[in-house]
Amino acid sequence: MRLGCFSTRAFAAKIREWLKTLRKFNVAVVFATQSLADVARSSIAPALIESCPTRIFLPNPDAQTPQIAALYQDFGLNPQQVRIIATATPKREYYYQSTSGNRLFELGLGGLSLAAVGSSSPGDQQLISQLLADHDRGEFAERFFAAKGQADVARYLGDQRRAAFPRVA
Repeated sequence: MRLGCFSTRAFAAKIREWLKTLRKFNVAVVFATQSLADVARSSIAPALIESCPTRIFLPNPDAQTPQIAALYQDFGLNPQQVRIIATATPKREYYYQSTSGNRLFELGLGGLSLAAVGSSSPGDQQLISQLLADHDRGEFAERFFAAKGQADVARYLGDQRRAAFPRVA
């Protein structure tokens, strides 16, 4: 299998090299996966686990099953931490693991924050496409926030847009 101009073997070697050298330059490398098994089966799993000591785990009700618990243990989590991940509230709580400590946390996003960063469902995507198709792009933000129930924000954005770009009669 090839990824662009890299073979997967060459890509894995490049990732290993980057992980070893980029920290010296204060560069953060972020990896995201929906499956710990994908990481565990990767040829660069040891480099990923060693070089990425800060991790955020999403809730997983199956985390305590033997096969999946073993994957979490490969990432250095103990049975209590795996239990926390198994019982955490989906889309609300996250488990943070780092050399500085571990803890369950909640983002605590309100309506405005969720509208801004959490609008990713198929319905949200349909709304976004419809707004872009039906209205001037300059009005998108105020119309989007109005549609998401954030009338005060929509009004403010509209006022700011009208003040910056007054219509000439």
